[in-house]
Amino acid sequence: MIREDYWVETPLDTDGTGEPDRVHVEIARPASTESEDLELPVVMEPSPYYGEDQPAYGYPSDEELYEPDKPGRDLDESVDARSRKVYDDYSHLAEFTGRKGPNIGPEKFEEELLQCGFIWAYPASIGTEQSTGCPDVGGPDEIAGIKAVIDWLNGRADAYDLREGGETVEATWTTGKTGMLGISYNGTLANGVATTGVDGLEAIIPMVAISNWYDYYRANGHVGSTLDMGGLFDFIMSRENGERCDPARDAVEQNQDRTTGNYNDWWHERNYLPDVENVDCGVLVCHGIYDFNVETSNAAKLVDELRAHDKPYKVWLHQEGHGDFLRFGRHVETWIDMMNQWFTYWLFGVDNGVMDESTAVIERENDELVEYADWPDPDAEHVDVTFEPGGRSTGGLSLETPTGQPVTESLVDDPGTGLQTHADAEESEHRLRYLTDPLEEDLRVSGTVFPELTLSFDEPAANVSAALVAYDEDGNAEIVNRGWMNPQNRKSPSETFALHPPDRPYHLEFDLQATDRVFEAGTRLGIMLASTDPGKGMMQPPETRVEITLDLNRSSVRIPVVGGESALEAALSN
Repeated sequence: MIREDYWVETPLDTDGTGEPDRVHVEIARPASTESEDLELPVVMEPSPYYGEDQPAYGYPSDEELYEPDKPGRDLDESVDARSRKVYDDYSHLAEFTGRKGPNIGPEKFEEELLQCGFIWAYPASIGTEQSTGCPDVGGPDEIAGIKAVIDWLNGRADAYDLREGGETVEATWTTGKTGMLGISYNGTLANGVATTGVDGLEAIIPMVAISNWYDYYRANGHVGSTLDMGGLFDFIMSRENGERCDPARDAVEQNQDRTTGNYNDWWHERNYLPDVENVDCGVLVCHGIYDFNVETSNAAKLVDELRAHDKPYKVWLHQEGHGDFLRFGRHVETWIDMMNQWFTYWLFGVDNGVMDESTAVIERENDELVEYADWPDPDAEHVDVTFEPGGRSTGGLSLETPTGQPVTESLVDDPGTGLQTHADAEESEHRLRYLTDPLEEDLRVSGTVFPELTLSFDEPAANVSAALVAYDEDGNAEIVNRGWMNPQNRKSPSETFALHPPDRPYHLEFDLQATDRVFEAGTRLGIMLASTDPGKGMMQPPETRVEITLDLNRSSVRIPVVGGESALEAALSN
C-alpha cells in the first residue's frame, strides 16, 4: 500500500488571496502501481468533514413564523457573536496518514473494495482540513473544487506536493476512470459533481444523499427553526486563518433567507435536479426508507429525473434511517458485492451483468431483499381517498365521493407537541386523524403521498403538517412518512402571500416524503393533519396559536397504491 497526499489546483480563488484554491487529497494505491506498469481506476470519497469539527450552531428556537404584513425582523443579529474556532496554522488539524496526526483513510468502503483493484482518493472540500479556499455549502464553488480532482486524474489540472508552491505531480498510476461514493454530505458531493457532466466520472453511489439542499432545510416554504446552512458553514469550515472566509460566511447567512423561507437563486444553485440531464455516469442510489435526516424525497426526486432523462441508474432501499447497509449490519456482503459489481462494470468495463439485473432492490419489513422493476413501483397508481367526520378522535378514510352539505373540522396549533404524540392520542383538539377500516389483506404503498386540502385559518400565518400513519391491531401508531407546507407559499415556493383570515378557504397541494411500505392485513392506514411540527421539521411557530379548519368535502389525499384502486378496494372489502 502506498499512501500519499497532494494538493490539486482549482480554477477558484474563493478566499481572495490572489492564488488559486487547492484541494487536499489523500491517495491510497497498491504498491504494484509503482513497481509495475499498472494503471487502475479511482474511487473517490470527497468530504467536508475531514478537518476538526467546528462548534455546531443552531438558530434561536423562538423565532416566529414570518408574516408579510408585519414589520421586518433581523434574524442574523447574533451571527457575529457566535462561537467558533479560528486556526492560525495547521498544527491542530487532522492530518492524513503518513504525516503527524490521525489519518482520514482507510474508510470502511476502502477496506472492503481496495483489494478489488481500485485506487482510493479522499479529497477535502475547499475551506476544510488542509484545503485552501472557502466553503459555499453545496454550492458551485464546492462542486468545482471536487471536480478539479477528477480533472487532475485525467490530465486536465495540476497537483502539487505542497499546499503552497511545491513540485507538480502527475497521476501516472490511473486510467482516469473515476467513481464517487459517500454517505450524507459526502454522497451529496457525488450528486453535485455528476451533474456537471465532467469527463472521466463513470459511476457514483450516493447514499442517503441530498439532491436539492432546499428540500433538506426547507419544505414548501417552511423554515427550520434551529438548523440551517449558516450553522453548517461554521461546522465544516476548518481551514487555517478562517477569518479569510468571513465574506463567504456572510453570503450564506444572507442568501439562505430564514425570514421568508422562499426558494431563490441561491438555493437554485444548490439544487442539482435541473442539471441531471448533464449526468454521464451510472448512478446507484441507496437510501433509508425511514431516514428522517436526509428525507427520502431527495432520493425519489433524483430517481425521477434520472428516469426522465434516460440515465442508467439503480435503487437500493433499506428499512433503516441515515446510513447504508454496512452501517446497519444487514445484507452487508450482498451490498459490498453490489458496490464491487457497480464499479467493476463502470470503471473496468467488465460485462458482469449488473445492468441486466432488476432496477430496484428493497429490503422488506421482514428483512428480506426483494427485487422490483423500478421504484416507485411501475404498478403503483395514485388513488384518491376522502375524509369522513370524527377527526379529533378517529375519522374515516374512504373511497366514497363526499356528498351533501359541507362538513368542517378544526384543530388548534400546539407547537410543543410532536407528531408521534398526536398520533398516539385517543382524542385531541390539536390534530385530526382519519383511518381506514382494518385491512383484509396486505397492501403496498410505493411512491409519494399528496394531500389536497381545503383549509381556512384564523390568523395570517400558519404551518400545516401531514403524516401517513400505520396503526396495528392493538392501536399502536407508527409514522411512516411526513410532509409540511407553509400556506403562505401556496402559489409557489419562491413567493410568500399573506393569509386572509378568518373565513377565506385555501386549496393546498403538497407532498409527503416518498415511501415503500407493505401494510399488513389487520393494519389501519391513517392520514393525520396537524400544524407546527417541532420534530425534524423544526418549524418556526406562528405568533398565536392558530385554529385551522378542514373542509372534508373539498379535501382528499392521493395515495400511490400498487395495483391501484382495485387493490385498495380488495384490501378494504368486508
